[in-house]
Amino acid sequence: MGRLNVELYGSLLGRLTQEERGFLFEVEPSVFGRYPNNSTIMSVAVPLSLNYTAPQRKRYENFFAELLPEGRYFLWMKELMPPESRNTYGFLCTYGRDSAGALTIYDPDDPGSSRQATIERVNRQQVRYLFEHMPQEPLANAPVTGKIMLGGMQGKIVLARENNQWHRTHHGYPSTHILKPVVAKLPTLIYDEAFCMHLAQQVGLTPKAVWVEDFDGIDALVIERFDRDSSYPGGRIHQEDFNQALGARGDQKYQDAGGKVSAKRIAQTLARFGTEKDVSAFAAQLVFAVAVGNLDMHAKNISIFHYPDATIALTPIYDVVPLRHQNTDERMALAIGGEYVHANISLARMVTELVSWKSESFTDELTAKSFIEEKLVLFLEALESIPLHEKAFPMLRETITLFITRLLSGKPTGKLDSKIR
Repeated sequence: MGRLNVELYGSLLGRLTQEERGFLFEVEPSVFGRYPNNSTIMSVAVPLSLNYTAPQRKRYENFFAELLPEGRYFLWMKELMPPESRNTYGFLCTYGRDSAGALTIYDPDDPGSSRQATIERVNRQQVRYLFEHMPQEPLANAPVTGKIMLGGMQGKIVLARENNQWHRTHHGYPSTHILKPVVAKLPTLIYDEAFCMHLAQQVGLTPKAVWVEDFDGIDALVIERFDRDSSYPGGRIHQEDFNQALGARGDQKYQDAGGKVSAKRIAQTLARFGTEKDVSAFAAQLVFAVAVGNLDMHAKNISIFHYPDATIALTPIYDVVPLRHQNTDERMALAIGGEYVHANISLARMVTELVSWKSESFTDELTAKSFIEEKLVLFLEALESIPLHEKAFPMLRETITLFITRLLSGKPTGKLDSKIR
């Protein structure tokens, strides 16, 4: 019977024990000397307890499963594992030392778990190699010593940057940056994301750096991780995405796939466990998604920090990809005022959405309308100062400007002219 240690901020939080139909999570009793019973330090969905009920057990199973990679990364990494280990427990055992947030998960009886976490400097040619061999070494995991797992569908590798040099990580050394290469079927994607993330930084939705860098002839979008900070134990800040927080699984990150997630439920969770500042920050992120045509703002692309003192806060905005000009179904991941189709979303729809949250921040339609208009004007004014990469969608600035001006005039974002597409 296997057993894994689960550590958070440098202390043992609990243990995972493999069972015939899954695994058991047992909280380390000494934890309650630091945190009260039912503390949400690990998860708002899984308060710490010495005795979990059957429904609570499903919640923690879901929480840990949502740490796993998605899509092709899950398949690639699974193929590198022994057949008997190709389950949630096996993934956590193999790759759990460095994932989203600050949990480190490992087998204390594995001799490799006692090895010091290290980094290995890589040059631009070696980074290119890692891009070209993602199926063989997914996420830049080195054979045996690679211990990284991360969600998301878009192609990526994960590295650490120290002293202005790139490094591959071994034995759970905290990675610091995510690198996304060009997607062949969507050649403007990373450059479009860079534009929107620069805009998000300009208007105060994220403090983290994003840039496009050349690696021996291959461009990549470089993203500074917001859940990494050397001032915290282990160099990590704990985070939880809203699939985990709301008990959703896999494609249930989309509202119309199971109905477990919604903007309203996210806002109400923030109000319950955080502050009204978090609710307003989430509203700003939602308005930004509509403004730039980010259709993929689903529950795994919205997260909360869990700080060592057990307080929470909404994380910075991330994975902002404008998709309206691409060949998509044009549907938002989360409904806005009951509407999924981006072209049909108007200022009135957004007002309806915010008021439905019944929060202190948006007590009536006038308050909500003023907030949304203020944000839209801020976004519009910042647009002109954001550089557009030569390989980005050439009409991206004009497209976003069109959406915002239509919204401010009371119209829906509307269809895109064939000249823009």
